[in-house]
Amino acid sequence: MSRAFRSPTRTGRGPFGSLLAQRGDFRYPLRVTRLSVPGTRLPRTRLFKALLAILFAMGLFWRAAPLADDGRTMSQWPTEDGYFMLTMGRNVGLGRGLSVAGGETPTNGTQPLTTFVWGLGYALLGPAREAGVKFALALQLLASMGTAAVLYALGRRVLRGRDEGSTVAALAAALWFASPVVMPHTMNCLETGFAALMVASIAHAFLWRPRDGDVLSLWPWPRVLAFGALLGLGFWIRNDIAVLIAAACAVYLYPALRTRPEFKPRLARVFAFGATSVLVASPWLVFNVVRFGHVMPVSGRAEALTGHFGGNIAGVPIVVAEYLMGVVPIPESVSDRWWAIAFATALCAAVALGCWTSRRRWPRAARVLGALVAIHLLGFVGFYGLYFGAPWFLARYFAPLAPLLVLPAAWLAVAAWQRVMETSLRALAYAAPVMLLAVLAFLSLRQYRAGAEHPHFQVVRWVEQNVPEETWVGAIQTGTLGFFHDRTVNLDGKVNIAAYEALLAHREGDYVVDDTEIAYLADWIGMLDWLDKPAIAEHFEVVVDDAEQNLGVLRRRD
Repeated sequence: MSRAFRSPTRTGRGPFGSLLAQRGDFRYPLRVTRLSVPGTRLPRTRLFKALLAILFAMGLFWRAAPLADDGRTMSQWPTEDGYFMLTMGRNVGLGRGLSVAGGETPTNGTQPLTTFVWGLGYALLGPAREAGVKFALALQLLASMGTAAVLYALGRRVLRGRDEGSTVAALAAALWFASPVVMPHTMNCLETGFAALMVASIAHAFLWRPRDGDVLSLWPWPRVLAFGALLGLGFWIRNDIAVLIAAACAVYLYPALRTRPEFKPRLARVFAFGATSVLVASPWLVFNVVRFGHVMPVSGRAEALTGHFGGNIAGVPIVVAEYLMGVVPIPESVSDRWWAIAFATALCAAVALGCWTSRRRWPRAARVLGALVAIHLLGFVGFYGLYFGAPWFLARYFAPLAPLLVLPAAWLAVAAWQRVMETSLRALAYAAPVMLLAVLAFLSLRQYRAGAEHPHFQVVRWVEQNVPEETWVGAIQTGTLGFFHDRTVNLDGKVNIAAYEALLAHREGDYVVDDTEIAYLADWIGMLDWLDKPAIAEHFEVVVDDAEQNLGVLRRRD
């Protein structure tokens, strides 16, 4: 852009002020930035503000709508695992401790801090199940709004000094908040939404710099300890924050490899905020080891049994590509096709290559954030892609990274808008916001309609109508059922250490028959496959075999 097209007059206000001219006609003085194109008529600031307002209104409406509709409050957002956490939180609030099955089964199959927050809700509101769910949904809505605010502040901090910085930051925050890809994971009554807020907050805190100082200058010790405490708090929210802790340590230590005199003071600070994070997290770690014999909660160990080395790696590009695109999901029906995986891989590689080749033109803070995100992402790819199981949860596992991945997406969108404005297709640039809003409205409406019926409520209804409250029921998936029926035994080991040990010993059928008082096995239609286990076939009979409702029930003969 020639300096002849720049003018210091008519400076813009608001998040998009740096992008926009204050007049729509070149007869008036203009302030045109690097993103402006000579000879084009740019939209006024208020049009971009309107786009932001609509995006945030859409995100707010679709997130909050189930709170005003009693028919959807319990079905729209809470997942089966979300009901697990709500069950444990309810038991905590009622004084039963971390447990399921009405307090009969102690467990650590959870991420603790969110469970205790749900417990606080039940302690304040009483045992009514629906009230606690509404409490959880409202807090998740507030957490999502907080994440959008932190993401905006982070984007401005990263792109400080760039004319388009505020534009990219505001667009990233708005896209993340309204995204139908992100929304279910931040409203699922699990820790995912709080984890996203924490990841964005840790990145924001890591990139703070003193006035006229470098973003990776030697930190004063109070800041070192405060940052370590923040990392420890993040571990209480979700234990895979350990990958981000390692990434922060590596990025902070890296400058010392070039400046030898800084090595010892930097290493001391890395050790200090790492040790502080472990100290803050230690009560949970000690509880796990002393009470359950392992530092990892039983839920993580049970889910790890479902995979093998490299079993999830093909699904990783699909998930990362969805979060890079921000608003457009890759349909589940094609996500395992080779061409979909190839497309997702190519998209991820193109974004990575674009970031790498342009890194020298980025502000210092942007390069530091890029390194932090790259190490964090590679750690997740290694852990969840190569080691862990439960491939159906990959999108949820990677969701806390979505706020950081949407920043390059917003940057690329703004850059693409600029390029199109330089061509004869500039009308397409003006139509792009309308198309974006139309796609978001369609996807969000489809998602909302699908939430009218929870995929596990047919099991809950059958048990409520046919099984006395004091009768024990077993199932593989007992999050939803166990929330509504206290006498429920979990059989996949996610919250039941005895069932987990039975899985390791390959004696699940004997465990049900000999070690429990289970009178019914009720779950999806796959529950009937347990008749292949000799002990189950001998002692149980089929009561319901309904593939249309996806319901299978077995009853103990004696």
